[in-house]
Amino acid sequence: MIVNRRLENNQKFFKWLTIVVFGVIVVRLVTLQLLDTSKYRTEAALNQFRFLPIRAPRGDIVDSKSGILASNKIVDAISIVPQQITDSAINNLAALVHDTYPDIDAPYIKKLLDDAKQSGQSYQSVVIKQDVSMDVVERLEEHREDLPGVQIGKSLVRDYLEGTVASHLLGYIGEISSDELVQHQDENYQSGDLIGRSGLESQYESYLRGRDGFQEEEVDVFGRPVPHANLITVPPVQGDRLVLTIDNDLQKAMEVSMDNTLAMLRGEGYDARAGAAVALDVKTGAVLAMTSRPNFDPNALVPPVDNATVRKYINPPAGSESPMIDRVISSRYAPGSTFKAITGMAALASGNITVNDTVDCTGRYWLPPYPACWEVDGVVSFFKAVARSCDVYFYEAGRRAGAELMAKVGQEFGLDQPTGIDLPGEVTGNMPSPEKQKAQEDPYWRKWYQDQETTLNNKYAALLAAATTAQQRADLVAQQKSAQLSLDEDYRIKYNFYVNWQQYETFNTAIGQGDDDFTPIELANYVAELANNGQRMRPYLVQRIEDPSGKVVAQFGPQVVHNAVVDTASNAPDFNQVMATVRQALAGATDPDGTSGLLFLNYPVKVAAKTGSAETGGTLDLVNGLFVCFAPVDNPQIAFAGVIEIAHHGVDSAGFVGKAVLDQYFGLNKPASGQ
Repeated sequence: MIVNRRLENNQKFFKWLTIVVFGVIVVRLVTLQLLDTSKYRTEAALNQFRFLPIRAPRGDIVDSKSGILASNKIVDAISIVPQQITDSAINNLAALVHDTYPDIDAPYIKKLLDDAKQSGQSYQSVVIKQDVSMDVVERLEEHREDLPGVQIGKSLVRDYLEGTVASHLLGYIGEISSDELVQHQDENYQSGDLIGRSGLESQYESYLRGRDGFQEEEVDVFGRPVPHANLITVPPVQGDRLVLTIDNDLQKAMEVSMDNTLAMLRGEGYDARAGAAVALDVKTGAVLAMTSRPNFDPNALVPPVDNATVRKYINPPAGSESPMIDRVISSRYAPGSTFKAITGMAALASGNITVNDTVDCTGRYWLPPYPACWEVDGVVSFFKAVARSCDVYFYEAGRRAGAELMAKVGQEFGLDQPTGIDLPGEVTGNMPSPEKQKAQEDPYWRKWYQDQETTLNNKYAALLAAATTAQQRADLVAQQKSAQLSLDEDYRIKYNFYVNWQQYETFNTAIGQGDDDFTPIELANYVAELANNGQRMRPYLVQRIEDPSGKVVAQFGPQVVHNAVVDTASNAPDFNQVMATVRQALAGATDPDGTSGLLFLNYPVKVAAKTGSAETGGTLDLVNGLFVCFAPVDNPQIAFAGVIEIAHHGVDSAGFVGKAVLDQYFGLNKPASGQ
């Protein structure tokens, strides 16, 4: 009876438990079906649709004659739908394209898929390769059944029509990084967006990027698109158009000459693989052409970027020249003799030398450390010294002018500050002076002395504390005094050498060696300022920006940033006359007996120029060739500065590039009428 009663109680318990559970389920069903119907119907409807971005075409970049330098083009592209792709299809795709695109293998494809997933783009198609050749498209179409999840369609990509031409000034684009997303968090960027990484593409990103549109898409529960007729589409708005100051014909003439000159020098045994050149409008500061070597093809860096391109451009082998450095604005060079116009102006302004004073060049200067000249010039006055680039004359001119006045004149011509060109990455040159050297070196050597003295005192304090006899202490005190005297003498020598300006530093500065270091754009701007009678302009590349309808949204133009002012000595001419005298002297450098005489022999336009050969590595065998000029002398229009690394004298290297630019600018390379 007891067992039956227990069984009966258990049955009742499970009966009521079943009733309660069933009741809860019924209540939940009623709630879902009647009370929350609209809520979940809305959520279900929303889950059926997604919005896919439509990338806005970037704005065009055109030269001063409206020739297109950067635009967009429609190309064939291979994409993958992450929800549909299989490992087998990935392997098949890699096998079919590998012969044409060796860097596209299965691991590369899987990495792109993983990157897309990590950046939250797993619902979007992942582009594997853009601008696919027609034979690859046909090959993939023939094997369509082996490639589930692989799409072959059209894509709009950035197109740099001239390839490597003007690559550094144009720049390149890349997929936005997580750090950049944080940096631009208020600018509506999304993962997968493209952004300017260098050059004008970066500088004017906010104008060029445009405004993305979107396409509504219906998908099933597996995320696969479902055809639908009434979906929302908001078209994108193309970015604004940059109209440059660059003349593309002049640009190409500069680049062709640079490449030909580098090849010629390598053929002569020089390791000339890098260089830079820039031409400016003297009156306005507009950049007419600029180039840097080695260069790159920005088309190759349009995402996705294969491993070979990364190795070639982004991570070049150790010891090779980086093609991504814009040497015009981001590399500093000793100016060599191109600096002598600054020394000449300082010397004349000081009143301690006149154009008629002479110096006897025997091939070596007469004061310690007796620096040499590149040849024996004999008795030379100012004009001959500039024309022949006599180092001995300029050692003496620098000594008479003084280092501080040379630095003052250099600064008045912008050789110690950025030019303000509208490009990212500009570095500032260095114009050395006694004052600057002391300000930079004095704190370091004072701290060095204090640290050495503290170490010495701590050492002997410990030794004295451990000494057990009066004699030991006396010996240690004597040793400490001797060590202190030795430290003081060492400090005096170091301080005098590194902090106090030395006479040889004046000599080095006077001929553009030592700590003189400037960018090519600084050198071009200083020459343009001299040609423009001391009025310095801000170099600029963009003259205006237009929206897609052609309306001007921003206008840029000549901007005066400084007028050179140097107080001359009472027995010296005023500074305007000083500048005029130096311009006249530079014109003499292209006379038949000048350093640029052969380069401009019988030239129909009178050119003012200065060559330079700047030592690198402390040996005459390793020099950078530099060349600066402006023309015409009587009404300057164009200024040029160029450098070729590990080359030859400036006239035999960068001088060729400068002349080619002038030939093109003045139309001297065109065939005569009737030919």
